[in-house]
Amino acid sequence: MNQWDNRSSKALTRRQLLSGVGSAVVVTTAGCLTEDDEVSFPLGVQLEVDTDNSDRLEWTAAIAQMMESTGYFEVDVEEHDFDDFLERVFEDDYPQYGHVPFLSLSGTFNPESYCDSLHGTANRGQCCNLNGLGYDELDELIDRARFGTDVADDPQLRERRYDEVWHELAEFRGSSIITFLTEEYVRRAAVRGFSPYPFSEWTLKYALHSPSEEALTWVDRNAQRPAETDWSDYQEGGTLRYGIGANISSFDPPYSTDTHSVAAQSLIFEGLTTMDAEGNIYPWLAKRYEALDVQDIDRRAYEPYMTTVPTDEKGVLEFGEGGPVQAVAVHPDDDRIDDDEARVLTPEGAADAVDEGVYGMQYRYHLQEGVAFHNGEELTADHVVSTVERYENSDMSSQTFDSVLHVDAVDEYTVDIYAQVPDAEAERELPGFEIHALEQAELGANEIDPLEGEAPIGTGPYEFEEFEDGQYFVATKNDGYWLEENGLDTLEWYDGPDGFPAGPVIDEIDIDIISDDSTRSAALQNGEIDVTFGLVSSTLNEYDSDDGYIVDSVQSGGYQFFQYPVTVEPWDDHRLRKAVNHLVPREQIVDEVLDGWGEPAWTMLPELAHGTGTADYDALESELREKNEFDPDAAVELIKEVIEDRGYDSSVQQ
Repeated sequence: MNQWDNRSSKALTRRQLLSGVGSAVVVTTAGCLTEDDEVSFPLGVQLEVDTDNSDRLEWTAAIAQMMESTGYFEVDVEEHDFDDFLERVFEDDYPQYGHVPFLSLSGTFNPESYCDSLHGTANRGQCCNLNGLGYDELDELIDRARFGTDVADDPQLRERRYDEVWHELAEFRGSSIITFLTEEYVRRAAVRGFSPYPFSEWTLKYALHSPSEEALTWVDRNAQRPAETDWSDYQEGGTLRYGIGANISSFDPPYSTDTHSVAAQSLIFEGLTTMDAEGNIYPWLAKRYEALDVQDIDRRAYEPYMTTVPTDEKGVLEFGEGGPVQAVAVHPDDDRIDDDEARVLTPEGAADAVDEGVYGMQYRYHLQEGVAFHNGEELTADHVVSTVERYENSDMSSQTFDSVLHVDAVDEYTVDIYAQVPDAEAERELPGFEIHALEQAELGANEIDPLEGEAPIGTGPYEFEEFEDGQYFVATKNDGYWLEENGLDTLEWYDGPDGFPAGPVIDEIDIDIISDDSTRSAALQNGEIDVTFGLVSSTLNEYDSDDGYIVDSVQSGGYQFFQYPVTVEPWDDHRLRKAVNHLVPREQIVDEVLDGWGEPAWTMLPELAHGTGTADYDALESELREKNEFDPDAAVELIKEVIEDRGYDSSVQQ
């Protein structure tokens, strides 16, 4: 067994990080145990990763090499194309395989999105809890930090409670965060005014036109070199060619979890509100909104409106004939896995509760009038209600109905959205859906699909034009865009300069799908695309020093991570998970693999969301860093404890 000297670990080179990977012979069932299998060490482990970014492949290989170097693991790295990878990890049976998937998370400005989406039990099988992470006590900690009048009224209490969450996650260690993302966009000089957003899925929409911060992108094909400029120099017309690294797998918002699909949809669909690059919220399809009422209740208040539903051995609710019904809320005293049944609040019960005045919060949204969908429909409250109904039992249902209780049309242009309980994040979370046309609101799962003749219809500044699966997507300017028709004065909050355009000024957006990094980089150099992101880190310095290109870097709200199969032995022992976490050379990955384009992650909370997520970000990082340091000696000691305490066989030389 190799012994490690932590004093020299900082000097690991790129060659050392990547050498020796895959040298062990791994059986095909590595990491996938059945009830009859006996755990023994060295342990077969299957790491799984998508191939859309070679940087991720390299640091996955680096972690695999560190695991194998202890002598306690035989590691196989299995690579999948991005679409195949997504389909695979979202299979219902994926948790029982015992594999370790490597993923990226793009969160929000809310701290909740960095803990609940990965570790909340209600999100099992959805983005991004793929391996059955979480437990009741952790759910309660997360809820206590977000829900209730105490944290809604007291931001400092909320911050302290989120600190409890981050410490608990560091002990549970259901996932290991590798690096915080910085997103680098490389563009040709012809692209002017482009401003990236902290979340890549919203950058294209934000950069094209954002009145809140006077962000505007235009194309000047005569430009040969970057130049100082602002929005007042803009030119109308032209085509922007935007390169992305993976396919647009869906044009159906409630059934989309990947950033590339959301980026394409953002040109077409819009929501009730929008945000600037610092997370400030502005009305959008709603011209204004206000909180009308807050009631100090918990979910037990809905017990009279609940119905009892049988559950299967996996905790799935069995509604019987007629198919699944959205579980708006489950009684907090019921356990869907341990019990044979659970008390559930359905949409019908939620409506009854609201009618009788039982709800946590009431927000009222006053809609813009004269907003036309691409098919000519005029936006009304019915569109909002129908949209929320379509989110029921979708891939986004857990994230929608963790807060939303019920939506009610007050009149033609007014809608009330009710929260289940007082929610400190309600202002941002309640309107978190893309508004559908009535023509498509009754469609089934994944049926907004241009490949099946059902092109997406929204209110956005661009309309669907053409899509070739795995090749390209074309969107063209919406000549009847509501904001241009009504003028910027319709945005009651707008106080920017006169003359700022009321919509994007580029006529056509061509999104080219080029999965290979080097091919996408060549397309940029050859003028086949104008801007792209996600290029290999080793090429960014070259672009940054080239006068013909601009590299825009933004601190992202996302991170790279891998997730342990906590329901499969021996990964159900948190000490083994902690051990592997100590085998992650975070600083070396940033320095040697990412060439400095990134930041080691010592806590699950990116600095972007720290304002309401911790009482003291520097103190939190300092306290948790020790638990995430590269420390192979500590890892080996933890593995030995697991083997001895559980009586596992081991042929590893001590």
